[in-house]
Amino acid sequence: MSEEPFGLIGIFDTPSAVKESARSLRELGLRALEAYTPYPVEGLDEIIAPRRHFGLPLTIAAGALAGAGFGYFIQYWDEVLSYPINVGGRPPNSWPAFMVGTFELTLLFAIAAGFFGLWLFCRLPLLYHPIFNADGFERASRDRFMLCVESCDPGYESCMIRRVFARHGAAEIVEVRE
Repeated sequence: MSEEPFGLIGIFDTPSAVKESARSLRELGLRALEAYTPYPVEGLDEIIAPRRHFGLPLTIAAGALAGAGFGYFIQYWDEVLSYPINVGGRPPNSWPAFMVGTFELTLLFAIAAGFFGLWLFCRLPLLYHPIFNADGFERASRDRFMLCVESCDPGYESCMIRRVFARHGAAEIVEVRE
């Protein structure tokens, strides 16, 4: 472990306390916040990151467009360029016949882009994080609500954050080292 602190964790007993603490810290200008809770807390995500996330929908749309283009191109290449045969008097580029395969590849690429994009945007798999070393962190998945303020935030002041955590009833305040 290094001497550089990663941040401070406030450990709370109730979801309302962690929400109010996060709201106070956001009002003070802190942005590098992360919450760890045993179940989703309504409204907490909007307090911590109040912006719209367009990354995953755009990734899925790009995957769908790539799949549609690839699905149509591979059939066009096969039927028109590589092996043109006149079947039933239809033109070689018979786009209605290509739509089923194009649709299937559109879905395949969109689903794959969504799956891997979700992993990417959630930063998974996360094999190591400094917060895993915090005392009592394993209780975040059972019965505690934790709010971490990272030291990389420009407005990070340990004393001020400790006061905010204490004012909102933190059961424990833990400093996390990298």
